[in-house]
Amino acid sequence: MNQKGCFAQRGLSLIELMIAMLISLLLLGGVLQVFLSSKELYHTNTAVARVQEAGRFATEFVAFDVRQAGYKGECLGEPVNHLNLTSASADLRNAYSTSPAIQGWENSKPVIFAATEQTRADTDALIVKYAGSGLPFEPQGTHQIGGPNLGVDGSTGAFSGQIVIAANSTGCDIFQNTANQQATTFNTSGGNVTPGNRNVNWSQSYTEPLSAYILQSHIYYIRDNAGRLPSLVRKALSPSPHDEELVEGVIDMQVTYGLDKDGDRLADDYVKAGTNNLVASGEGDWNKVVSARISLLVVSPEINALEEPQVFVYPAVAGIVRDDDFATYDDGTVTIKNNRIAQVFTTTVAIRNRLP
Repeated sequence: MNQKGCFAQRGLSLIELMIAMLISLLLLGGVLQVFLSSKELYHTNTAVARVQEAGRFATEFVAFDVRQAGYKGECLGEPVNHLNLTSASADLRNAYSTSPAIQGWENSKPVIFAATEQTRADTDALIVKYAGSGLPFEPQGTHQIGGPNLGVDGSTGAFSGQIVIAANSTGCDIFQNTANQQATTFNTSGGNVTPGNRNVNWSQSYTEPLSAYILQSHIYYIRDNAGRLPSLVRKALSPSPHDEELVEGVIDMQVTYGLDKDGDRLADDYVKAGTNNLVASGEGDWNKVVSARISLLVVSPEINALEEPQVFVYPAVAGIVRDDDFATYDDGTVTIKNNRIAQVFTTTVAIRNRLP
């Protein structure tokens, strides 16, 4: 007992301890709730950011190539083609020519593909061809119209096997280079390259300055991947066919083509490949296509980013009924599985070389 006659407190009573524990649990529960909410929000925001990043990159990548379709540098008409395609199929001849500059396949794999190559079911594919960045040259030496080589005043920069367009204001030729990039001569003979060249008869003797361009021939398609999301892939056809995976998470691509029906170089209607004389072989009216409308469906790698499955209208897949690992298609309506976040990215691209 102290001097005032009161007992000194030496601890907490059981009731006080229980009240303190209850308050601590309430505070801890609040902190835990804030943590879980922040974690879920971060998970969702990450999924949204990845979808938007993948969608923007994919659309910009395809749009850049479509915009350049048909560009041939100084070549005003069709170049003289020296590639050895006489025994090749029509599909291979199409792949290594500048015409048609753009072509597509509706919900099927490109006819250029080998039998073992597959695209994702019910997705479109397209091929775009154009002359890449060119280098100016002064011709060196005498170039007979029947000669096999074309000498220039510096390293050509063209790898062995690359398809080259040589052009100036008086003519142009397309051939496969067989020399290395340090050479000062474009060679058309020898070399273990495919498809190779025929006996070259240059369209001119190239006594005037010229530019040389590497032919870009790219097929865009959607590919399934074992154990992970499908992806947008670009198959480059020069110097030899090889796949370049661009963006993972793209599960669908649909393309319609702006067709100029009256010759004013403006799109009168957007139609699908396989209709309106846009045939799979590349023949028909592909030279009347002045723009392309590309729609890409992108999903997030993260699952359970939403509380409920995402359902939305996707008119580009009207007529398609399918159920796969990532989505259910029902004639224009898509339901995304595993509560992933998804978004459709649509862009309409005018072909610069066909503008009015």
